[in-house]
Amino acid sequence: MESTEPPTPPISGSTTPDPPTPDPSTTEPFTPEPAPPPSAAPTGNIPDELVGEWDGDGTDSARLTKIVFTANADVELYYNNGQVLSGPAVADGSSLTLHVPGGPISYEQWSIDEFDAGYGYTFENLMLDGVSYVRQISGG
Repeated sequence: MESTEPPTPPISGSTTPDPPTPDPSTTEPFTPEPAPPPSAAPTGNIPDELVGEWDGDGTDSARLTKIVFTANADVELYYNNGQVLSGPAVADGSSLTLHVPGGPISYEQWSIDEFDAGYGYTFENLMLDGVSYVRQISGG
């Protein structure tokens, strides 16, 4: 048996109306939203034992000739091509992140070991994910 009820008519006004056209005499010129400010670099935080100058071998363009950690937890990275990058350094346990332009540069493991080179010379070795940087702490 077929239904004898008529179909339900569409509800009046159920379509979305077109937005009104702005009146050019009252509309201000389009001003884009300002770009959000760049995310601020974190505040540096490193242990005192990192502070100082560490020499690297600089054997290729990705290796550093020197790393300098400052007392206010900034870092300066010196590359063998003359480029110097700087920014805050943040240590978190055994990991270290250097927030420099083009970075951040993250190291999963850092450590410092002291070694005696003989004849009264003592050095410290900074290891950053297996790459060694050294500084002399006594002798000469």
